Amino acid sequence: MSFKNSIVLLNRSEKHFTESFYYRRVKLGIDTAIDGSGYNLVQAMQDSSLPDNVSEKCGVVSIAPHVNHQSVELLRKSKMPSILINCRSEDMSWVDVDNVRGAITMTEYLVGLGHRNILLVNGFPESQNSIDRQKGFVETLQRHSIEFNPRMVISCDFSVSLAYERMKNFLSQNKKRDFTAIFSTNDYMAVGIIRALTDENIKVPEDVAVVGFDDLDFASNFYIPLTTYRQPFPNIGFVATKLLMKQIENGRSGPHQVELMGELIIRDSCGAKLRVGQER
Repeated sequence: MSFKNSIVLLNRSEKHFTESFYYRRVKLGIDTAIDGSGYNLVQAMQDSSLPDNVSEKCGVVSIAPHVNHQSVELLRKSKMPSILINCRSEDMSWVDVDNVRGAITMTEYLVGLGHRNILLVNGFPESQNSIDRQKGFVETLQRHSIEFNPRMVISCDFSVSLAYERMKNFLSQNKKRDFTAIFSTNDYMAVGIIRALTDENIKVPEDVAVVGFDDLDFASNFYIPLTTYRQPFPNIGFVATKLLMKQIENGRSGPHQVELMGELIIRDSCGAKLRVGQER
């Protein structure tokens, strides 16, 4: 198969990945960038090989590969122009949200609401997203002279189910409940957290404020609309693809590394509306 004048989109192999809200929104940006450009979009999997029969007018966009995935190393060694989305490498091109800044924005908002005892529910400890979001969280606490307590961090895997289990376990071991807010570093985990709190008759947001990160499709329609940090998914895909096309046209250069800002989205789960009502 010839890949002349093509953008090769490398997808993760997990079941239903290409059906996810995240993927569909990122791909919308990719499609918009390619529209009318003269390039074709060819989809392939992140695996142990790269497409052959590649012409000069070809490049690769890889969506959210794990940083140590073999496909990243193949792209690094390849002569093909390439760019990573939501994955970082010192010597490769990538586009990602500024996760440190996003976590700072979210934590500042919670502190501004009066919270000083904030529980952090984080994803995979080895994930760069987890590392950066915890960094922003800790920096903000320190800026407000709030001591960071490692005991107030629950490590999960970004899933609803494990967040639910870990939150239930944390509550069983901490009957005193010495926190007033929870920062979940993605929206899926926020769902598990709220379910666990509800099981223990802890009301959100009346008793505990809960916020997430990403602004996935269900966040606004969850039975407690979720305060979250919106990632600019379409813009991430658009910017990455435009940068890649520039590399293709001008010859491989770089690396081009771009951090984009997201947006704080305030809904019911943080309790801000309740506080406004109390002030009145």
